[in-house]
Amino acid sequence: MEITINKIDSYEVDGNVSHIISTFDVVENGRKFRITCRSNRYGRSFSLEGKDGTLYTNREDNMVHRQIVALGGGCGLLIDDEPVEGLSPIAIRGMIVAEQDKEVREINIKTKQSH
Repeated sequence: MEITINKIDSYEVDGNVSHIISTFDVVENGRKFRITCRSNRYGRSFSLEGKDGTLYTNREDNMVHRQIVALGGGCGLLIDDEPVEGLSPIAIRGMIVAEQDKEVREINIKTKQSH
């Protein structure tokens, strides 16, 4: 498996160093994803460009999922959860490393294929 992560943009929201939005191009096994990371003092979240919802790593199936939460009837919540095919948890971890180190512009990851 080969993953290339390029940080293509990063800026402080309203000059606030604790609120940063970064954009990454992630290519994993030839498939390209554009992902936005929003970091603030409470944590960080990832989302796919052009899609609603938040990305997270599901530990049960070891896949990246996209979760959309919306208000439903009777003040309930509607939760839609779907796996993101072709995007691995390793790519998410690589973006976290790139986000934490302000000098990192590109990360390349190569893993062994298990037989």
